[in-house]
Amino acid sequence: MKKVISTLLIVFAVTVFTGCKRNYTVYERHDITACGVKDPLVNVKWLAEKCEEIKKGKAKEVTISLLKDTVTQDNAFMIRYHYKQRGKDMYSGDGYDCSGKWLYGFRSGMMPFPPEEKEKFFKNKMDLGVIFKFSFK
Repeated sequence: MKKVISTLLIVFAVTVFTGCKRNYTVYERHDITACGVKDPLVNVKWLAEKCEEIKKGKAKEVTISLLKDTVTQDNAFMIRYHYKQRGKDMYSGDGYDCSGKWLYGFRSGMMPFPPEEKEKFFKNKMDLGVIFKFSFK
């Protein structure tokens, strides 16, 4: 009986330490200019830090989209998160300006923000595409 228990403990330990590697993919677009700098994923400090934070996080998928105001020509970023909570798919997102100031957000399963906040953030904004994507397989 002791041999069976010790064998099971060894198998369990090996499984825990070798079977829990999480495979992920990262897409980063470095050939763009935004917020007055080339490669904002590297040269906009708060955004670079956010990307590193995302890579260490537990979200199933995160995308960062670059937006451009068609009137002022200012850039903004929309960061969308997809994760699991109690077995349910959840979504959230945050909109930021170039300085890293939070401007808009949404959370699934929570009371929605006032619709005028969404309208204000997305007013005159053109989506220039995804510049960063992190996802687990």
